[in-house]
Amino acid sequence: MAILRFYQPLHGYAYNSASLFLAHFAKDFIKKGDTLLEVGAGCGIVGLLCAREFANPLDLIEIDSNLAFFATLNSQKHPKARVICADFLDHPFNNHYHAIISNPPYYYKNSLESANTQKARATNQRFLPLQALCQKAFKLLRHRGYLIMCYHANLTDMLLNTLQQVGFKALCLRFVHPFKDKKAALVLCCARKNSKSLLEILPPLITHNSKAQQDNTPEVARIYQHFKTHSIKAALE
Repeated sequence: MAILRFYQPLHGYAYNSASLFLAHFAKDFIKKGDTLLEVGAGCGIVGLLCAREFANPLDLIEIDSNLAFFATLNSQKHPKARVICADFLDHPFNNHYHAIISNPPYYYKNSLESANTQKARATNQRFLPLQALCQKAFKLLRHRGYLIMCYHANLTDMLLNTLQQVGFKALCLRFVHPFKDKKAALVLCCARKNSKSLLEILPPLITHNSKAQQDNTPEVARIYQHFKTHSIKAALE
């Protein structure tokens, strides 16, 4: 695949390796013709990478107008993508989706927030509570639709409990570890509406062989090579 260039703000929230891990995890649950929605899309990287696999119809919803601008810019080469600048919880959608993808905020709402409003929205549950996100996602998904998320590994119990309360069945978990002998930092989760399948725990994703930033494991190197993304930091001016 050709290199995809993603514009994102010079200052503020930026995508990172977790975005690529989520897209790589999510693509195995997406097939040709599926309608996709990314919640809290930022510059749109996760949704666009997933939609590129089969040229899927894609909606990207982002509350921050600056990030929505970059998502619109990045969507220009994907004719089936639509960017919605709105609050996910308030927006009246007129569509139902086969899969909803999100890397939502996971810090507790009473935790210390970033002084940067854009970063605070992306990281603090005060702006998008987990239960409210899951409840609306459940309503927006088609029968047996997927909710695919990335979350803090230490909060996996809360994530699974919330999904169950809302009516989802967790199908698949994969934990992401910085090194093979370190505890997990992230969890990748796929849940399904109207499913009775047993939960599957995939082998862990280990990101690095050593503390050297570029010393990626072979699997992570393959993920980066598959997506071939290039970040361009830009000021709105």
